[in-house]
Formats: sequence, C-alpha cells, structure tokens
Amino acid sequence: MKTSKVGLALLLVCCVWAVFIVAGCTKDEVDTTGTIYGIVNDADNGEPVSGVYIVLNPGGKTANTGSDGRFEFLDMEPGQYTIQISKNGYKTNTKRISVVAGEQTSGDMVLERGESRIKLSTNSLIFAKGETSKTFDIMNIGTSGSVSWSVAFSESWIKIAPVSGTTSQGKSSTVVVNIDREKITQDVTANLLVEADGESMPVAISVKFGESEGGGDEPSEGKGSCGEIVSCDSEVKMEFLSCVKNADAVEFQFLLTNNREDWQVWFNRDQSDGVDDKGNSYPGYNTKFYVGNSDSFVTNGNAVRFMKGVSTKCRVIVPGIKNEASSLQRLDWVISSSQPWNPQVKKITFTEVKW
Repeated sequence: MKTSKVGLALLLVCCVWAVFIVAGCTKDEVDTTGTIYGIVNDADNGEPVSGVYIVLNPGGKTANTGSDGRFEFLDMEPGQYTIQISKNGYKTNTKRISVVAGEQTSGDMVLERGESRIKLSTNSLIFAKGETSKTFDIMNIGTSGSVSWSVAFSESWIKIAPVSGTTSQGKSSTVVVNIDREKITQDVTANLLVEADGESMPVAISVKFGESEGGGDEPSEGKGSCGEIVSCDSEVKMEFLSCVKNADAVEFQFLLTNNREDWQVWFNRDQSDGVDDKGNSYPGYNTKFYVGNSDSFVTNGNAVRFMKGVSTKCRVIVPGIKNEASSLQRLDWVISSSQPWNPQVKKITFTEVKW
C-alpha cells in the first residue's frame, strides 16, 4: 500500500507539472499587433505641448496629447502609417512610421510655432482599377509672399510632376501623380509628404490592382459609401449613413454626435468647397447643408446648436455633379466660429463619397 501511495503521489506531481507547462506555453502567444507611442514637444523651447490634435492614417484614428504631451495608439496592425499633428498657433507636421508586430514604435514629434501657409485640395488619392493619373493642388494660404514646397516619396511605382515648386500668395499649384501599373502585382498603398516652410502634410495613395471578389469594396446598392470622415474635434463623432444621386445632384447623410458640452456653431459656405474624382470643383456657396429635421439649409449668418450626447442627423446636397464623376474625392465644410468652445480644427472633411 505504501508503494502504491508513493506512486500515486508521483503521478499527481507529474500531472501538475504537465498542466503548468502546457498553461505556460498557451500564454506565450505571438503578438500580432504593435503599439505607437510618442510625445509632442515645442520646437523652440523643447517643452511638451498639450492639446495637440493627432490623426493617424490609414484608419483615421485620432487622439489628443495630455498635459505631458504624450499620446498612444494600441493594437495597431503592422504596416506603414502617417501621424499628422496640429494645433492653433503651430504649423502642421507629419511623420511616416512603420509598425511591427510585438513592438513599440516611437512617434515623437515637434511642432514649430507659426500659422500654416499651405493647404492641400485633398489628403487622399484613390486609384480604381485601370486608373493611372490623378492630381491634387497645393494652395498658398499665407498672408504674404511666395512659399516653396517639395513632395517626398520612396515608392518606385509612383511618379510625381513636378516634385517641387514655388507658389505665390493666394495662388495654387497642381501636382500630377502617375502610377506605373507594370510595377505592381496587388493592391498597394503609400504616403506622399508635402513639405513647405517648416511644415509637412500627407497625401495617402491607394491603388486597386484588380476587382475585389464578391464586390466587397463596392458600396451597398442605394446606400453609397464614404472612405473617411475627418472630424473637427476628437469629441465630435461622425458616422456615414448613405449617399444617393438624383439627376445631377448628390445627397449624402451622416450622424454627428457632440460628446462635449452644448455647442453652438456658425458654418461658412463661401469658404467650403469640394472636388470629384475627375478633378471638377464644387464651390460651397452652391452646396446645401441641412441639420436635423430643418427644411432650411445652413447659411453663413445662422448658428446651429448640437446638444451634448445627442446624435443629430445631417445631410449635404451637392448640385451640378458632372456625368463622368463617380465620387466626391473630397468635400470640406468649414467652421467660421463657435461657442462656448472651439474645435481642434475648423472644418469637417469627407473623402471618397460614392453614390
């Protein structure tokens, strides 16, 4: 009997160790995502900058720096990203980074004091199957003088003309982006960086190699789709609902949810504008923006109120859409003023709105 008890004890010990080893192995799983972390400092004095608005692309994730200037993005898929940072009184800055599974990637950046002198007509270019050429504009929005700029990229399948130039105050320069399809064998993405006068801004490039099986990239019939909505503030959430075309007018709807205190906003139609995928422009003074159930569209003079925590349905009607167009490449809706608080950026941007 004693021998049997000893044998049983040894057997139990072995079983416990086996369970422990198996459990230990199952915990040691391979990480499939990475982390982006960083701190934003003032370029002049090196101090951390709080309240910086951060946009991560692709994906459109946003964040704000804390009082220590720090930010973080967790559970990121491996790949190439751009981090764009902005704050009133500073020039916009952008950085390209690579995320590796199981690793932390530093996104430390600096902001230079001053106002932005350039604006881009779009922050993304999407090439459908067979498309090889698209354009975007670099606009000098400074108050005086010319601004010199350059376009940085590293992919061999992209050709840019021109890669640098100088644009006079109040004028714009057109940049042509050509794709060499003989050098790609699958869907590809890349980021251009437009650098000028101490600031940099990204243009995301997406190229479709072939048709997606099952039409997964096509919008649902009658519903349309939206590639991205860049909100004016991280606490103002935007959700695309639908987009339809009737005759030559396009109407799309979205939900806006204000998660800060009650907010009164004045929009500026005259400064708002859009462009379709064929390069045709649509001035904001022709576009109509409706909020809630109102039958009256928003004008420059009347204010709109968004209550805290309430989702408000909005709709935009863009008339005079050209027959050859299949989407609105970009539409900016500009905020002229607001109270009692100001958004991080004074516009809402819709990109790749399809009907």
